[in-house]
Amino acid sequence: MVQIDPEDEELLWLSPYEPPFQISGFAWWSQERKYRRLPVVVAGAIREEVDNLANHTAGGQIRFQTNATQLMIKVRLYGPNNMDHITATAVNGFDCYLGLPGSQLYYGTTRFPHNADEYESVFFKSVEPELRCITLNFPLYQGVHEVQIGVNSDAKMMEFPPYDSDGKVILYGTSITQGGCASRPGMAYSNILSRRFNIEFINLGFSGNGKGDPEIAEYISQIEKPGCLVLDYDANCVNLNGLITTMPEFIRIFRSRHSEVPILVVSRTPCGYEQVKSSTYEERVARRNYQSGLVREHREQGDRFIYFCDGADLLGEVWDECTVDGLHPTDLGFMLIANGLTPILKDILQIS
Repeated sequence: MVQIDPEDEELLWLSPYEPPFQISGFAWWSQERKYRRLPVVVAGAIREEVDNLANHTAGGQIRFQTNATQLMIKVRLYGPNNMDHITATAVNGFDCYLGLPGSQLYYGTTRFPHNADEYESVFFKSVEPELRCITLNFPLYQGVHEVQIGVNSDAKMMEFPPYDSDGKVILYGTSITQGGCASRPGMAYSNILSRRFNIEFINLGFSGNGKGDPEIAEYISQIEKPGCLVLDYDANCVNLNGLITTMPEFIRIFRSRHSEVPILVVSRTPCGYEQVKSSTYEERVARRNYQSGLVREHREQGDRFIYFCDGADLLGEVWDECTVDGLHPTDLGFMLIANGLTPILKDILQIS
Protein backbone atom coordinates (compact mmCIF):
# COMPACT_ATOMS: atom_id res chain seq x y z
CA MET A 1 0.00 0.00 0.00
CA VAL A 2 1.07 3.61 -0.58
CA GLN A 3 2.36 5.22 2.64
CA ILE A 4 0.19 8.03 3.94
CA ASP A 5 1.67 11.36 4.99
CA PRO A 6 1.26 11.98 8.77
CA GLU A 7 -0.72 15.08 7.84
CA ASP A 8 -3.49 12.77 6.65
CA GLU A 9 -3.78 10.59 9.75
CA GLU A 10 -6.85 12.44 11.05
CA LEU A 11 -8.88 11.85 7.92
CA LEU A 12 -12.46 10.68 8.25
CA TRP A 13 -13.06 7.66 5.99
CA LEU A 14 -16.57 7.40 4.54
CA SER A 15 -18.38 4.77 2.48
CA PRO A 16 -20.12 5.85 -0.74
CA TYR A 17 -22.88 3.41 0.22
CA GLU A 18 -24.14 5.97 2.73
CA PRO A 19 -25.69 9.43 2.25
CA PRO A 20 -24.91 12.06 1.18
CA PHE A 21 -22.99 10.20 -1.54
CA GLN A 22 -24.82 9.43 -4.78
CA ILE A 23 -23.81 6.43 -6.86
CA SER A 24 -24.76 6.75 -10.53
CA GLY A 25 -24.05 4.80 -13.69
CA PHE A 26 -25.06 1.41 -12.23
CA ALA A 27 -28.64 0.73 -13.33
CA TRP A 28 -29.28 -1.91 -10.66
CA TRP A 29 -27.57 -0.11 -7.79
CA SER A 30 -30.73 0.67 -5.81
CA GLN A 31 -31.77 -3.00 -5.81
CA GLU A 32 -28.42 -4.76 -5.43
CA ARG A 33 -25.97 -2.20 -3.99
CA LYS A 34 -23.14 -3.62 -6.09
CA TYR A 35 -20.58 -1.87 -8.29
CA ARG A 36 -21.79 -3.91 -11.25
CA ARG A 37 -23.27 -2.97 -14.61
CA LEU A 38 -25.78 -5.84 -14.89
CA PRO A 39 -27.83 -7.58 -12.23
CA VAL A 40 -26.28 -10.60 -10.52
CA VAL A 41 -27.53 -13.66 -12.42
CA VAL A 42 -27.31 -17.41 -12.07
CA ALA A 43 -24.57 -19.17 -14.03
CA GLY A 44 -25.56 -19.61 -17.66
CA ALA A 45 -28.19 -16.88 -17.72
CA ILE A 46 -25.87 -14.76 -19.86
CA ARG A 47 -22.59 -15.56 -21.59
CA GLU A 48 -19.71 -15.94 -19.14
CA GLU A 49 -17.65 -13.29 -20.91
CA VAL A 50 -20.43 -10.71 -20.51
CA ASP A 51 -21.03 -11.74 -16.91
CA ASN A 52 -17.35 -11.10 -16.09
CA LEU A 53 -17.25 -7.81 -17.99
CA ALA A 54 -20.34 -6.63 -16.11
CA ASN A 55 -18.08 -6.35 -13.06
CA HIS A 56 -15.97 -3.74 -14.85
CA THR A 57 -17.16 -0.40 -13.51
CA ALA A 58 -17.08 1.74 -16.67
CA GLY A 59 -19.47 4.69 -16.39
CA GLY A 60 -19.91 4.45 -12.63
CA GLN A 61 -19.67 7.70 -10.68
CA ILE A 62 -19.58 8.88 -7.06
CA ARG A 63 -21.14 12.34 -6.67
CA PHE A 64 -21.23 14.62 -3.63
CA GLN A 65 -20.57 18.14 -2.36
CA THR A 66 -17.98 19.02 0.24
CA ASN A 67 -15.92 21.89 1.58
CA ALA A 68 -13.11 19.46 2.40
CA THR A 69 -9.59 20.80 2.37
CA GLN A 70 -8.28 17.25 1.80
CA LEU A 71 -9.74 14.55 -0.41
CA MET A 72 -8.37 11.01 -0.73
CA ILE A 73 -9.63 7.67 -1.97
CA LYS A 74 -8.94 4.13 -0.78
CA VAL A 75 -9.67 1.36 -3.32
CA ARG A 76 -9.70 -2.45 -3.32
CA LEU A 77 -9.86 -3.88 -6.85
CA TYR A 78 -10.58 -7.26 -8.41
CA GLY A 79 -7.01 -7.39 -9.70
CA PRO A 80 -4.02 -5.45 -11.04
CA ASN A 81 -3.85 -3.92 -14.50
CA ASN A 82 -3.61 -6.70 -17.10
CA MET A 83 -4.03 -4.68 -20.31
CA ASP A 84 -1.17 -4.08 -22.72
CA HIS A 85 -2.59 -1.18 -24.72
CA ILE A 86 -4.59 0.81 -22.14
CA THR A 87 -3.07 2.98 -19.44
CA ALA A 88 -3.21 1.76 -15.83
CA THR A 89 -5.01 4.99 -14.91
CA ALA A 90 -7.88 4.01 -17.24
CA VAL A 91 -7.97 0.34 -16.25
CA ASN A 92 -7.71 0.72 -12.46
CA GLY A 93 -7.87 4.44 -11.77
CA PHE A 94 -10.44 6.95 -10.59
CA ASP A 95 -10.43 10.53 -11.77
CA CYS A 96 -11.94 13.63 -10.25
CA TYR A 97 -14.02 16.47 -11.71
CA LEU A 98 -15.21 19.63 -9.99
CA GLY A 99 -18.41 21.50 -10.76
CA LEU A 100 -21.87 20.85 -12.13
CA PRO A 101 -22.69 19.17 -15.48
CA GLY A 102 -22.18 21.74 -18.19
CA SER A 103 -19.27 23.37 -16.36
CA GLN A 104 -17.27 20.47 -14.87
CA LEU A 105 -13.50 20.75 -14.96
CA TYR A 106 -10.97 17.95 -14.60
CA TYR A 107 -8.92 18.04 -11.41
CA GLY A 108 -6.80 14.88 -11.16
CA THR A 109 -6.40 11.11 -11.37
CA THR A 110 -5.34 8.49 -8.84
CA ARG A 111 -1.72 7.36 -8.98
CA PHE A 112 -0.56 3.94 -7.82
CA PRO A 113 1.96 1.16 -8.59
CA HIS A 114 1.30 -0.44 -11.97
CA ASN A 115 0.73 -3.87 -10.41
CA ALA A 116 -1.44 -2.69 -7.50
CA ASP A 117 -4.78 -4.33 -6.78
CA GLU A 118 -5.42 -1.93 -3.89
CA TYR A 119 -4.20 1.57 -3.23
CA GLU A 120 -4.71 4.91 -1.49
CA SER A 121 -4.32 8.10 -3.46
CA VAL A 122 -4.59 11.84 -2.80
CA PHE A 123 -6.85 13.97 -4.99
CA PHE A 124 -6.10 17.20 -3.16
CA LYS A 125 -4.87 18.54 0.17
CA SER A 126 -4.45 21.97 1.76
CA VAL A 127 -7.02 23.69 -0.48
CA GLU A 128 -9.39 26.42 0.62
CA PRO A 129 -12.53 25.13 2.47
CA GLU A 130 -14.97 26.09 -0.28
CA LEU A 131 -18.07 24.05 -1.09
CA ARG A 132 -17.37 22.07 -4.26
CA CYS A 133 -19.37 19.62 -6.36
CA ILE A 134 -17.26 16.46 -6.78
CA THR A 135 -17.64 13.70 -9.36
CA LEU A 136 -15.35 10.66 -9.17
CA ASN A 137 -15.35 8.38 -12.22
CA PHE A 138 -14.87 4.64 -11.62
CA PRO A 139 -12.26 2.51 -13.47
CA LEU A 140 -13.11 1.47 -17.02
CA TYR A 141 -11.64 -2.03 -17.25
CA GLN A 142 -11.59 -3.41 -13.72
CA GLY A 143 -13.93 -4.53 -10.96
CA VAL A 144 -14.07 -2.68 -7.64
CA HIS A 145 -14.65 -4.52 -4.37
CA GLU A 146 -14.55 -1.52 -2.08
CA VAL A 147 -14.15 2.26 -2.13
CA GLN A 148 -13.71 4.67 0.75
CA ILE A 149 -13.56 8.44 0.55
CA GLY A 150 -11.23 10.27 2.97
CA VAL A 151 -11.82 13.88 4.01
CA ASN A 152 -10.60 16.03 6.87
CA SER A 153 -12.68 15.30 9.97
CA ASP A 154 -14.33 18.74 10.11
CA ALA A 155 -15.41 18.70 6.44
CA LYS A 156 -19.03 19.40 5.60
CA MET A 157 -20.62 16.74 3.35
CA MET A 158 -23.73 17.38 1.25
CA GLU A 159 -25.70 15.77 -1.57
CA PHE A 160 -24.88 16.57 -5.19
CA PRO A 161 -27.66 18.63 -6.84
CA PRO A 162 -30.21 16.36 -8.55
CA TYR A 163 -30.39 15.54 -12.25
CA ASP A 164 -32.74 17.58 -14.42
CA SER A 165 -34.58 14.39 -15.32
CA ASP A 166 -35.16 10.90 -13.90
CA GLY A 167 -34.41 9.47 -17.34
CA LYS A 168 -31.25 7.58 -18.23
CA VAL A 169 -29.19 7.49 -21.43
CA ILE A 170 -28.24 3.83 -21.91
CA LEU A 171 -25.30 3.02 -24.20
CA TYR A 172 -24.94 -0.59 -25.35
CA GLY A 173 -21.89 -1.59 -27.31
CA THR A 174 -18.30 -2.72 -27.55
CA SER A 175 -14.86 -2.05 -26.07
CA ILE A 176 -15.06 1.42 -27.59
CA THR A 177 -18.29 2.08 -25.71
CA GLN A 178 -16.69 0.66 -22.54
CA GLY A 179 -13.83 3.15 -22.88
CA GLY A 180 -10.93 1.43 -24.61
CA CYS A 181 -8.45 3.06 -24.99
CA ALA A 182 -9.01 6.30 -23.07
CA SER A 183 -6.09 7.46 -20.91
CA ARG A 184 -8.30 7.81 -17.82
CA PRO A 185 -11.96 7.15 -16.94
CA GLY A 186 -13.29 10.64 -17.55
CA MET A 187 -12.28 10.44 -21.23
CA ALA A 188 -14.57 7.54 -22.16
CA TYR A 189 -17.18 9.07 -24.44
CA SER A 190 -20.06 8.16 -22.10
CA ASN A 191 -18.35 10.10 -19.29
CA ILE A 192 -17.60 13.06 -21.56
CA LEU A 193 -21.29 13.18 -22.47
CA SER A 194 -22.27 12.92 -18.80
CA ARG A 195 -20.48 16.22 -18.21
CA ARG A 196 -22.54 17.92 -20.90
CA PHE A 197 -26.00 16.63 -19.98
CA ASN A 198 -27.50 16.77 -16.50
CA ILE A 199 -28.88 13.24 -16.83
CA GLU A 200 -27.59 9.83 -15.77
CA PHE A 201 -25.58 7.83 -18.31
CA ILE A 202 -25.41 4.02 -18.16
CA ASN A 203 -22.37 2.48 -19.90
CA LEU A 204 -23.11 -1.06 -21.07
CA GLY A 205 -20.13 -1.50 -23.36
CA PHE A 206 -18.74 -5.05 -23.19
CA SER A 207 -15.26 -5.37 -24.64
CA GLY A 208 -15.31 -7.82 -27.55
CA ASN A 209 -18.75 -9.01 -26.50
CA GLY A 210 -21.28 -6.42 -27.60
CA LYS A 211 -22.90 -8.93 -29.93
CA GLY A 212 -26.56 -8.00 -29.60
CA ASP A 213 -27.41 -10.79 -27.14
CA PRO A 214 -31.20 -10.96 -26.67
CA GLU A 215 -30.69 -11.66 -22.96
CA ILE A 216 -28.93 -8.31 -22.59
CA ALA A 217 -31.69 -6.59 -24.56
CA GLU A 218 -34.16 -8.06 -22.07
CA TYR A 219 -32.20 -6.69 -19.09
CA ILE A 220 -31.84 -3.31 -20.74
CA SER A 221 -35.57 -3.15 -21.36
CA GLN A 222 -36.10 -3.59 -17.60
CA ILE A 223 -34.07 -0.50 -16.64
CA GLU A 224 -36.40 2.01 -15.03
CA LYS A 225 -37.12 5.32 -16.76
CA PRO A 226 -34.93 5.07 -19.87
CA GLY A 227 -34.55 8.37 -21.65
CA CYS A 228 -32.69 7.06 -24.71
CA LEU A 229 -31.02 3.85 -25.88
CA VAL A 230 -27.85 4.11 -27.98
CA LEU A 231 -26.98 0.95 -29.95
CA ASP A 232 -23.28 1.08 -30.79
CA TYR A 233 -22.32 -2.59 -31.17
CA ASP A 234 -21.59 -2.85 -34.89
CA ALA A 235 -17.83 -3.40 -34.38
CA ASN A 236 -18.31 -6.59 -32.34
CA CYS A 237 -20.36 -8.39 -34.97
CA VAL A 238 -18.08 -10.73 -36.92
CA ASN A 239 -19.82 -9.87 -40.16
CA LEU A 240 -22.92 -8.23 -41.57
CA ASN A 241 -24.99 -11.31 -40.83
CA GLY A 242 -24.27 -10.77 -37.13
CA LEU A 243 -26.19 -7.50 -37.31
CA ILE A 244 -28.96 -8.91 -39.47
CA THR A 245 -29.64 -11.74 -37.03
CA THR A 246 -29.50 -9.66 -33.82
CA MET A 247 -30.45 -6.01 -34.29
CA PRO A 248 -34.11 -6.39 -35.33
CA GLU A 249 -34.71 -8.69 -32.34
CA PHE A 250 -32.80 -6.40 -29.98
CA ILE A 251 -34.96 -3.47 -31.04
CA ARG A 252 -38.14 -5.58 -30.84
CA ILE A 253 -37.38 -6.64 -27.26
CA PHE A 254 -36.74 -3.06 -26.15
CA ARG A 255 -39.78 -1.75 -28.03
CA SER A 256 -42.02 -4.35 -26.35
CA ARG A 257 -41.71 -2.29 -23.15
CA HIS A 258 -40.77 1.15 -24.46
CA SER A 259 -42.65 2.08 -27.60
CA GLU A 260 -41.69 5.77 -27.58
CA VAL A 261 -38.27 5.88 -25.90
CA PRO A 262 -35.75 7.16 -28.48
CA ILE A 263 -33.31 4.65 -29.98
CA LEU A 264 -30.13 5.91 -31.67
CA VAL A 265 -28.32 3.36 -33.87
CA VAL A 266 -24.65 4.24 -34.44
CA SER A 267 -22.57 2.41 -37.06
CA ARG A 268 -18.89 1.67 -36.48
CA THR A 269 -16.07 4.17 -36.92
CA PRO A 270 -13.42 3.60 -39.63
CA CYS A 271 -10.40 1.36 -38.96
CA GLY A 272 -6.80 2.11 -39.90
CA TYR A 273 -6.39 -1.08 -41.91
CA GLU A 274 -9.20 -0.04 -44.27
CA GLN A 275 -6.49 1.86 -46.17
CA VAL A 276 -4.92 -1.38 -47.38
CA LYS A 277 -7.88 -3.78 -47.21
CA SER A 278 -10.66 -2.60 -49.47
CA SER A 279 -12.84 -5.52 -48.35
CA THR A 280 -12.86 -4.09 -44.81
CA TYR A 281 -14.04 -0.72 -46.09
CA GLU A 282 -16.72 -2.38 -48.19
CA GLU A 283 -17.88 -4.45 -45.22
CA ARG A 284 -18.18 -1.35 -43.04
CA VAL A 285 -20.21 0.45 -45.69
CA ALA A 286 -22.48 -2.58 -46.05
CA ARG A 287 -23.04 -2.63 -42.29
CA ARG A 288 -23.75 1.10 -42.29
CA ASN A 289 -26.22 0.75 -45.13
CA TYR A 290 -28.00 -2.13 -43.40
CA GLN A 291 -28.40 -0.22 -40.13
CA SER A 292 -29.54 3.00 -41.79
CA GLY A 293 -31.98 0.97 -43.88
CA LEU A 294 -33.32 -0.81 -40.79
CA VAL A 295 -33.92 2.52 -39.09
CA ARG A 296 -35.61 3.88 -42.21
CA GLU A 297 -37.82 0.78 -42.36
CA HIS A 298 -38.91 1.23 -38.74
CA ARG A 299 -39.71 4.89 -39.35
CA GLU A 300 -41.76 4.01 -42.45
CA GLN A 301 -43.68 1.58 -40.26
CA GLY A 302 -44.56 4.36 -37.84
CA ASP A 303 -41.74 4.37 -35.30
CA ARG A 304 -40.98 8.11 -35.04
CA PHE A 305 -38.49 7.61 -32.20
CA ILE A 306 -35.65 5.75 -33.88
CA TYR A 307 -32.62 7.47 -35.42
CA PHE A 308 -29.37 6.63 -37.20
CA CYS A 309 -25.85 8.08 -36.98
CA ASP A 310 -23.04 7.13 -39.36
CA GLY A 311 -20.00 6.46 -37.16
CA ALA A 312 -17.70 7.58 -39.98
CA ASP A 313 -19.04 11.12 -39.54
CA LEU A 314 -17.99 11.29 -35.90
CA LEU A 315 -14.19 11.32 -36.34
CA GLY A 316 -14.13 13.60 -39.38
CA GLU A 317 -11.08 14.11 -41.58
CA VAL A 318 -8.58 13.11 -38.85
CA TRP A 319 -10.12 9.66 -38.35
CA ASP A 320 -6.77 7.96 -39.04
CA GLU A 321 -5.06 9.87 -36.19
CA CYS A 322 -7.66 9.11 -33.51
CA THR A 323 -6.77 5.60 -32.34
CA VAL A 324 -4.23 3.69 -30.28
CA ASP A 325 -4.13 0.64 -32.54
CA GLY A 326 -6.11 1.48 -35.66
CA LEU A 327 -9.40 0.66 -33.94
CA HIS A 328 -9.69 1.89 -30.33
CA PRO A 329 -9.89 5.67 -29.86
CA THR A 330 -7.42 7.83 -28.02
CA ASP A 331 -8.72 10.72 -25.90
CA LEU A 332 -8.85 12.75 -29.12
CA GLY A 333 -11.02 10.11 -30.74
CA PHE A 334 -13.37 9.94 -27.78
CA MET A 335 -13.69 13.72 -27.66
CA LEU A 336 -14.60 13.80 -31.36
CA ILE A 337 -17.15 11.00 -30.87
CA ALA A 338 -18.72 12.91 -27.98
CA ASN A 339 -18.66 16.15 -29.98
CA GLY A 340 -20.50 14.44 -32.81
CA LEU A 341 -23.10 12.82 -30.58
CA THR A 342 -23.79 15.89 -28.46
CA PRO A 343 -26.03 17.80 -30.93
CA ILE A 344 -27.77 14.56 -31.94
CA LEU A 345 -28.61 13.71 -28.34
CA LYS A 346 -29.65 17.27 -27.60
CA ASP A 347 -32.15 17.03 -30.43
CA ILE A 348 -33.37 13.56 -29.44
CA LEU A 349 -33.68 14.47 -25.74
CA GLN A 350 -35.16 17.86 -26.67
CA ILE A 351 -32.57 19.78 -24.67
CA SER A 352 -31.87 23.35 -25.72
